[in-house]
Amino acid sequence: MAEPTSEPARAALRVEALGHRYPGAERAALVDVSLRVEPGERLGLLGPNGAGKSTLMRLCCGFLPIADAPGTRVELAGLDVRTQSRDARANVGYLPEHVPLYHELRAREHLGFRARIKGVSRRKRAAEIERVAEATGIRHVLDTPVGQLSRGYRQRVGVADALLGAPPVVILDEPTVGLDPNQVREIRAMLEGLGGEHTLIFSSHILAEVELLCDRVVILSEGRVVADEELAAATAGRHVVAAWAEPPAAVRPALLEAWAQLGAGDQAVALEAEALRPEGEGRRVRLGLPPGVGTRPRPWPRWAERRSGPG
Repeated sequence: MAEPTSEPARAALRVEALGHRYPGAERAALVDVSLRVEPGERLGLLGPNGAGKSTLMRLCCGFLPIADAPGTRVELAGLDVRTQSRDARANVGYLPEHVPLYHELRAREHLGFRARIKGVSRRKRAAEIERVAEATGIRHVLDTPVGQLSRGYRQRVGVADALLGAPPVVILDEPTVGLDPNQVREIRAMLEGLGGEHTLIFSSHILAEVELLCDRVVILSEGRVVADEELAAATAGRHVVAAWAEPPAAVRPALLEAWAQLGAGDQAVALEAEALRPEGEGRRVRLGLPPGVGTRPRPWPRWAERRSGPG
């Protein structure tokens, strides 16, 4: 008698073959994006401005319509975001890049209003506000008008808003953007304390920030996923993966020259035969690291700005 097979654990977020093009746009904002985030995981979305990070987050939260295309599916806590949007959104706390706050309200009043919208019962509302205020370090400013708070504290109020109702998934769009260094450190410390209680997904264009806060990183470029790797594996390995708009043969000379510029010296020649190989559809190249060359980022030479091959 065959033993029953257990079903795979339900993902906190599952995205399959997701694309999006804004009306009138010349190119798509997202192209065939697929990823899976496990419960309790801390995922960083990394990429430059315009890479598609905010678009991906809005689609996952149900704030943008998802195209009914073959193979496309977005699930939050097992719920289809396109067809079960209201139920799916009840399982996510979302902080957009520009935090929507009512500046004329006290922080406590703002959170009370938002808790009521999110369905927190009247008898539990005060305790829930105290809980999220404690988690985000804003208890002492709860009775201060939001408009009188510093930008760092307004950002904390926004995170507290996202935590109301204890959603299993929390999505934060560049939560440290525009803050001074002290405020950035405080927000990072606060986000570290959220690990394990929620599935945390946040975007940034700062690699060091993702390294500090995340278990895994997904890198977007021009609307495509160009890397998806556990951070421990990415920093311990002896290779890096680069993504290009052209086939590997077109960028090989530039890569070899870059290796020499970054200190590999004569060892760069070995890349031609041993360490340079294509992955996927000719848009990804795995680079073996010669001895003495680490994975930590270094300033890219100015000559590399000539883009005859690389994308």
